Amino acid sequence: MTHPKMTPPENLPQKLKENLVKQALKAFAWSEFRQHLLMVDLDEDGLSELLGHIRRSTDFLIKRPDEAREAARSAFVEELRKFLEKQFGTDAAALLGDEIAVIQQIEAGYREILRTQAATVAAKLRPDTQASAALSRSAYAYHELMEAVHTATTRRKELTLQSFRIKRTDGSSYSPDGVLAGIVDITTMTLMLLGHRYKWFDAQKFLVLPKLPDVTEDEVYKAGLTEALAVSWRHWERMEQRCRYFGGELKVFTAGNLPAWAPEGTDTAIQYDHISSGEFFDYLANERLNDRLIQTFHEMALQTNMQAKASGIFGPLGLPPGPFVSAQEAHSGVSLCEILGYSIVDDRERPRGLRLIEWIRGYATLQCLAEERYARDGESGLCFIVPRETLIATLDRVGLKDGAAETFIDQASLRASSRDLFDQPLIRMQGGSLLLFAAGILNADPARVTLSAIGNQSQQPGQSQQLGRKGKAFEQETLRFFEQQGFAAKSFKFKRDGEEFEYDVVVPWDDHIFVLECKNRALSGHNPAAAYYFALEIVAAIEQVKRLAYALVEYSDVVLERTGIDVAGKTIVPCVVNSLPYAMKGDHNGVYVTDASGLKRFFQERYFHIVRPHHLKGKAATILHRTAMKALWKGDKPTPTDLVAYLRDPLQLQLMIGHAKKNPHHFGLGERTVVAVADLSHEEMTTASMAKLFSIDEKWVGREAQAVSRAIRKAMRIHDERFVQKAARAWREQQKRSRRNPAAIG
Repeated sequence: MTHPKMTPPENLPQKLKENLVKQALKAFAWSEFRQHLLMVDLDEDGLSELLGHIRRSTDFLIKRPDEAREAARSAFVEELRKFLEKQFGTDAAALLGDEIAVIQQIEAGYREILRTQAATVAAKLRPDTQASAALSRSAYAYHELMEAVHTATTRRKELTLQSFRIKRTDGSSYSPDGVLAGIVDITTMTLMLLGHRYKWFDAQKFLVLPKLPDVTEDEVYKAGLTEALAVSWRHWERMEQRCRYFGGELKVFTAGNLPAWAPEGTDTAIQYDHISSGEFFDYLANERLNDRLIQTFHEMALQTNMQAKASGIFGPLGLPPGPFVSAQEAHSGVSLCEILGYSIVDDRERPRGLRLIEWIRGYATLQCLAEERYARDGESGLCFIVPRETLIATLDRVGLKDGAAETFIDQASLRASSRDLFDQPLIRMQGGSLLLFAAGILNADPARVTLSAIGNQSQQPGQSQQLGRKGKAFEQETLRFFEQQGFAAKSFKFKRDGEEFEYDVVVPWDDHIFVLECKNRALSGHNPAAAYYFALEIVAAIEQVKRLAYALVEYSDVVLERTGIDVAGKTIVPCVVNSLPYAMKGDHNGVYVTDASGLKRFFQERYFHIVRPHHLKGKAATILHRTAMKALWKGDKPTPTDLVAYLRDPLQLQLMIGHAKKNPHHFGLGERTVVAVADLSHEEMTTASMAKLFSIDEKWVGREAQAVSRAIRKAMRIHDERFVQKAARAWREQQKRSRRNPAAIG
């Protein structure tokens, strides 16, 4: 249905006030909202904006039965429907009805899960038994996964860490990272479902578990029914958020019109197969961040011997600079410095009440505690109780002083608004102790978890996801990088006709001028709402840098006077540069969207490499071998034309896009409703797949890898022979001394 034509009165404000709209949708305050609607220019675009607010409002959506709120919302919707019909006609009212129908369908899915949960045999167990059984199931699943990973990695000759998959006996494969995320997500959602059902959230919205009893195998088995519904809740929640934020049709099929994929006995089938470009590039960015953190960790492990230098958590320790508690902490500190563009050691800002180095030290300390308990107790050590006072003392001992330990514990404790048990692996217990969910912290990257935890705690979607000093520091680091490359790069601002133009970085290069708008928002962590607001900010940044590029030419005399940069006859290339690895293919209204790591890589190396680890047999060591796959420059030195071609089609994105795929999956809502959803995933990156993608002879790559392996084996053999020869000489010398002094024998 098309939007109706509207002709509101003249000389009125042009825009809806977002905060006022959100408050009205939260409180269902029709009187105040009506007054605002009468004061705005509600044309076609305005109506679309209003309907978008309704569709995306988390407060307007009622996931769990609440008769009072449902009645208030119904009255609000009816008043809004009558207002739109009176002011603009039946078409406008019908558009509102379409949005309400989508919201009601979404709520019906949640209600079906809750209805089914209440009817399961698991629901007949005592509440504390259900929680204990859920944690026991997660511990078993995690332990089984770690054993499978260990077995698979010891058998593999080639291991691409960023996309490693484990083979099943039937020939199919799965990602251990995906399984781990599933374990943590399912446990999080199971505890959330139980928390809401049994009112386990305190006044501050922290989840507080009762004392957990020991459970039998039968009780653990029965808890699997709640776990299955938790999976459905998580899938449905992600799907409906994608639908509300990125659009696409929620197709509903009923008896007599069911699709072929619906299993026998189905009454209702629901399908969502929309993947927007915003979701796609967000997915690539988050996967690239994960790859980057993994690669940095293993390169640092080889180059610095981090593990041997770790101090642990059992003695007094100050914050960096200085000793670190674990290799993971050392890596996280370096990674965050690279990502944020400044030294976090020198940074005194306290996002959410803690310095970044305190966030990282806190998570690394929890990781050390979990590793020690898991190594000692195995599966039974994956969920354990720590007295709050003991944990405070431990954190204080390793540098979280002056109340920082208490603040970290609160920030790392599960609450109603938590994303998952990765960000908040601590759970409050009745009596004041804390349960550490080790499966959520053992394999976590403290840097990534820190960014996620800080970004997820904003009060409004898309708000407060930038760190205090991050903006200017990132701009200064970008400017410094281009100066180090020998460019006369400038950062400046000026005013003309009452309008200010502020340039983060302008890089003159031969007959081109690159205008860089530096952006530094946290990535979404695959959260649809965060991905949506990130995409909006990219659109705003594109418009901003287009404005700056235009002004560069329009006021070229001012630019020449202020900077010495002559723009006459030059090709202007506007770019949005993200601090985190978010880039887009192609140009967008004449603007390229790139990221700092990709931009720096272009200048630092002519070739795009893949990194393959070679594990030394019988040694606790690994060698990383880099293989050149494709040139970024046509000649021996980069040119502006090379850079423009790279920005248009970055090789990092070629690699990710070449392995990304649409991944359809099904799940149930209750007993007779099935849902089909298309999401994104990626295939395993192997030497063969990357060679094929870049049109390189796979056999040549294989021969090079074999040559490296032979060289490594030869070097090890020579080393071992020298060791044997040295030992033999030492033995002969000992024999000589013994013959000279028989009394020394024995």
